[in-house]
Order: sequence, then structure tokens, then C-alpha cells
Amino acid sequence: MTEALLDTSVVIAFADPREPTPDLTEFEATHVSSLTWHELTLGLHAARDIAEYRRRTQALTTLRSVFGAGLAYDDVCTAAADRLLARVVERGGILCAHTFDRMIAATAIANGMTLVTRNAADLRGFDGLLQVVER
Repeated sequence: MTEALLDTSVVIAFADPREPTPDLTEFEATHVSSLTWHELTLGLHAARDIAEYRRRTQALTTLRSVFGAGLAYDDVCTAAADRLLARVVERGGILCAHTFDRMIAATAIANGMTLVTRNAADLRGFDGLLQVVER
């Protein structure tokens, strides 16, 4: 068994009653990045009205109580991101695409974790650097 870092898309699925709850039983522990909390906070401020803002705030509060503090994006993550971005350039990709996804992926690499996402296609081409599982 391994530890997993949950991408924002997976965390959101836990708050959305229309989505099936991702099966994470194969992992001995799951973690969230502080970047996920940041992305969800951005979503609060994109709410169209006060009712949606309140609903999103309640969902974020619940998710934070379930998953706890986020793993920090630090200098070790930056070094991992350097390796990811070098691969992007090597493959002729766009550096500024999927910025948060790549930063969260770098956090997984830096902490020796598998990244669990609902958008594995956004992280294609990182074989040998990152283990990705789609849920």
C-alpha cells in the first residue's frame, strides 16, 4: 500500500452528491495539498450569488474537517516541478498550461505519493516521474 495525494478534482467529488465517492481503499493514507485548499477558496469568490457562496463555504469547511491541513508547496516541491516542466519543454508542451495540476503533481513527487485525480489526461507524459491513478 502507498500514500496518496488527492487532486482537487477528487476532493470536489467528496462534496458533490451527484458524483460517486472515489474508492481510495487501496491507499494506507490520503493527503491534500494546500494548493487544493487555495483552488477551492478561489471557487468561493467565483460564486454567482450569496447562496452559492454560502453553499461553497460550507462544503469547503466540511472538506477541510475531513481531510485536514494541506501539504505545503515548498522548495522540495519546486525542485520536483522543475523536473516536470523540463519534461513539458522536452515534449513541446505549453509551460503555463495546467499550472495548479502540475504544482500538485510536484507536491506528490516531493512527498513520495501517488497522485489520485479525475483528470489523468492533464498529466500525460510524466511517466517515470509521477505515478497517477484516475478515480
